Amino acid sequence: MTSIRDIQLGPTNTALKDLSLSVEWHDLRSLALPGTEWTIILGHKRRQDPLRAVLPLPLHTTALTPSALKAIFAALASLDASAIPAPLPPYVPSIAELQVKLGKKRSGEQEAMGDEEREESAETSVVNEEIDRDMIYTAISTTDSTVVYYRLSKGIKKPADIPDE
Repeated sequence: MTSIRDIQLGPTNTALKDLSLSVEWHDLRSLALPGTEWTIILGHKRRQDPLRAVLPLPLHTTALTPSALKAIFAALASLDASAIPAPLPPYVPSIAELQVKLGKKRSGEQEAMGDEEREESAETSVVNEEIDRDMIYTAISTTDSTVVYYRLSKGIKKPADIPDE
């Protein structure tokens, strides 16, 4: 019999690469949710945002039931910060890392930046390690490696209560 984690292997790999390379999420980590058979991916769209949970799924699955969603949200709610693994290494270096490596980053570049750019640069240095426990994304992978994301909230939410990203 195939387990839940077995059906998530391919979609997890595809979602990790898509989140890292296409969607440009940061600090990605894969985590088996305690007390369930499910694996999630945690990461940030922006580093100052809380960690968001992504549930990788294949296109044709009947494994995600209301009771499974309830168990996933319960496991996420009780997840201890010490149980969160360190981020995976990035698949590719960032533009800033490449500039430093190639020696093209000028020492006076920070001085030449405008106020807005300087504030934006300072914001990205702050990393939020809080977990958003009331919302998860499903990452549904197809056979051609297309990934479609859906946002699921715990309970009933009005559209105004759900932050846009």
